[in-house]
Amino acid sequence: MSLRGPGGPPPPGVVHIAGTATQLAPLADTICGRYRLEFPDEQARYGDAGLQWCRHDNQWLLSWAVNDALGVTDIREQVSWLARVLHARQFPVSRLARDLQIAAEVVSEGAFGDLSASVAGRLLTAADTVSDLDLTASGQPSDRT
Repeated sequence: MSLRGPGGPPPPGVVHIAGTATQLAPLADTICGRYRLEFPDEQARYGDAGLQWCRHDNQWLLSWAVNDALGVTDIREQVSWLARVLHARQFPVSRLARDLQIAAEVVSEGAFGDLSASVAGRLLTAADTVSDLDLTASGQPSDRT
């Protein structure tokens, strides 16, 4: 499978919480490293472009989680959209849910200071949202409940 790396606007590179800037790329790299340990088949399937997409998507996921904790956005809406896009591209959406769980583990190690537990909780909620989606043949999400 030939996959191109991300194009278009870059993902957020930094978030600001209470006057402190946190770089997202190093956190995304940590998440992707742990993710690839669980899913080593992705190197053969997606190559280096897959790792670029992993970093890209995780920077967005982290930004959405922080902004959700700050009351700016709803990560559940964002990950439902992302799950729909990935499903349409034939990516196993269950792996997105696992990626979100790994992201929560990384964040819970204190990445965002006092907000870390809240951000990790948002990521776990997002993982549950993705797991609970029933993606129909059209790729449109609908809740199974």
